[in-house]
Amino acid sequence: IYHTKQLIANFSKERELAVFCDFHGHSRRKNIFMYGCHIPGSPEYSRLFPFVLSAINPFFIYSDCRFGNQKSKEATARMALFNEHKMHPCIYTLESTFCGNDQGPFAKYHLSTENLIQTGVDFCRSLIVH
Repeated sequence: IYHTKQLIANFSKERELAVFCDFHGHSRRKNIFMYGCHIPGSPEYSRLFPFVLSAINPFFIYSDCRFGNQKSKEATARMALFNEHKMHPCIYTLESTFCGNDQGPFAKYHLSTENLIQTGVDFCRSLIVH
């Protein structure tokens, strides 16, 4: 996290940070979803990008997303960057299941490498819409 923060600080000297997303695999929860931060007074700011992704990607389940600023997560990249970059709304952790989906058109379906690649493509497409 230390080096990631340094990299982003250097990048931010030349350009504005549009979005940061830490990609993970989740061993217990199903589906693909995001953890985001809560913006007091404007919660929609952090929820818009995941909502757009859910409209584009059939494996991404918006209702599984969680938005909060838990003290127990302060050591994560998401919270460290959120706290450092003055509550930037577009800092996320994307979690992809190891277990498969249990909702949507791909319920009871184990995700393939191609499905995960498609999710990455759709993530980038969501940036354009967002």
